[in-house]
Amino acid sequence: MAKTILIPTDFTVRSLNLVKIALQKNYQSQEKLRIILVHGIMAPTSITELLFYSKAKELEELENAEFQASCKLLLGKFDEKIERMTIDLFSGFNQSAFENYLDANHVDEAYIPANYKLKLTSRSSFDLIPFFSKSKLPLTRIDLEGLSSSASEEREDALAALFFTQGQIAR
Repeated sequence: MAKTILIPTDFTVRSLNLVKIALQKNYQSQEKLRIILVHGIMAPTSITELLFYSKAKELEELENAEFQASCKLLLGKFDEKIERMTIDLFSGFNQSAFENYLDANHVDEAYIPANYKLKLTSRSSFDLIPFFSKSKLPLTRIDLEGLSSSASEEREDALAALFFTQGQIAR
């Protein structure tokens, strides 16, 4: 049986450090991991927008090449541990909808940033951290600020920043 871990993402490489840490913390376990990267986004409200809405197209617009390459690196490095890694959008309005999302996806635990505010990638994006915090889900809060070896935004989103922390290869 696999363990399902939910992790919020803002489609930056820096947010993928939560995935790396979750994988490292669960590496010795015999369980495979299902990882769901989730982003909060408001659903379209007009009939016309709903008719032409596509989750796949929305994800394609939100993801960037750096983020996709970093996901591939993680999948390659932790291939034996990851059963499946997916990216999803949550469009609920309240805590009850979030709890239903957790139940439907059989989420066992979550990793969230302790002191890093996720960037709202589009004008429809919203912060999911309050939903995580109010849930009964076992949460692990990770200090992403302590992982960064450089304060510049460019360095934080660099592909190498995912595997190089404080000048050393992250293991």
